[in-house]
Amino acid sequence: MVNLGMDFDDIALEAIDSRRQELVKLASGSGLKIAELANRYRQRDDGMLVSMHCGSFNFSFRVNWDDGGEDWLIRFPLPGKSMFLDEKVRREAWLMQYLAKETTIPVPRVIAYGMGDKNPTGLGPFILMTWIDGKNMADLIKSKDRPDNIGEDSVAGKPVVDGRPLTREMNELIRTCGLNDCMPERTYQTSVDYIGSLLDLQSTHLEQQQNSVYSSRDCREKYACRQLMKAIALNFIPPSDCGPFKLFCDDLRPGNILVDDSLRIVGVIDWEFSYAAPSQFAGSIPWWLILERPHRIANQRGAEAFFQEFLPKATLFLEALEAREETHGLTEHNSRLSVRMHQSIENKSAWFALALHALSTVDLIYWDLLDEYCWGPRSSIAERVHRVTTTPEIYKAREDFVQSKIKQLQEYYKELGVDLSVSYEAEEPLQSIPEVKGDPAPQV
Repeated sequence: MVNLGMDFDDIALEAIDSRRQELVKLASGSGLKIAELANRYRQRDDGMLVSMHCGSFNFSFRVNWDDGGEDWLIRFPLPGKSMFLDEKVRREAWLMQYLAKETTIPVPRVIAYGMGDKNPTGLGPFILMTWIDGKNMADLIKSKDRPDNIGEDSVAGKPVVDGRPLTREMNELIRTCGLNDCMPERTYQTSVDYIGSLLDLQSTHLEQQQNSVYSSRDCREKYACRQLMKAIALNFIPPSDCGPFKLFCDDLRPGNILVDDSLRIVGVIDWEFSYAAPSQFAGSIPWWLILERPHRIANQRGAEAFFQEFLPKATLFLEALEAREETHGLTEHNSRLSVRMHQSIENKSAWFALALHALSTVDLIYWDLLDEYCWGPRSSIAERVHRVTTTPEIYKAREDFVQSKIKQLQEYYKELGVDLSVSYEAEEPLQSIPEVKGDPAPQV
């Protein structure tokens, strides 16, 4: 199986890595200033930093005082990892305050938060919150048998949504792929409207990342993938879906859940990249059941290996969820989350939603998990691409795009100082590509 994922933009990564290193160097000599910042809100002068914690997008310090009270955690987003520093901190702090007020989800209590221009340490925006003692659930799952029960909570109330969705994938496209901030500063009234913007973002990503393709054939396949994703969208999204939309966290997983020795959940942390999302996102079977992102397994061992590993975990999860629903008296078929999640596996909407979240690996997800389900058998990806995008209506636009991407790739290699030769190659003649009998070619 061909690796259809996109490489990172090494030029962009080098630039942002220098920012990260500068921040780490500054933080290593700022212990007293960090303690003083925490002291200001504790109204004491004896705060001590007792541990440092570094995650995917943030670094934090645990602070202790000799007053018998609770420890606090002060957390800073990590430049070079987080691309929307002030916006991310402001939204996460607000959401944690909202969850603490309106739900029973055990989140850290926010003591204070501030933007970069209000932080005397020079370390950028920060959140000061209570420290929660607990064991990481992901570590427990990896080291011993899984717990017998999985808990759940629902968010009550109706918060005001007044800004665009700030997603993990937006952050990663800017951080690793060299894209500009190309997501509109707006809210969305329907699922179709928002998902349409994500599909457009897939095309923007392919166009803007300098090394998003590595050959003419690869470019045609990725071009066709985005055309086909748009063509199948309404198969998975009701066209009249105007809500209610659900609170959704892109990165909520066992690694963000803290439990005590009896496996009782004592804390749910890291609420960055949370937003109001189409109900299909929350209604899809969770990707994290195998504690690894699905596209990585599919890429390394193939789609069949992914399903062999994922589906037994999904069955176990749904059985636990159904038991929990019965405990809460949820007996009506249409009101049960387990029903929607089971359907998301059967009708492949879970993989469509996953492709929307994982923009940089949409090609792998689409070709391995969606294409033949939607359009019927194919002899090869090349055969599908030819049938879909070699029609007179779109052939010239496609080939103009392929030539522009090859030129862009040549310029990228030159700027990177890599001696690699790549040139535009015309498509193989039609007669050399076998045709599969069955459904007609999709109209895109």
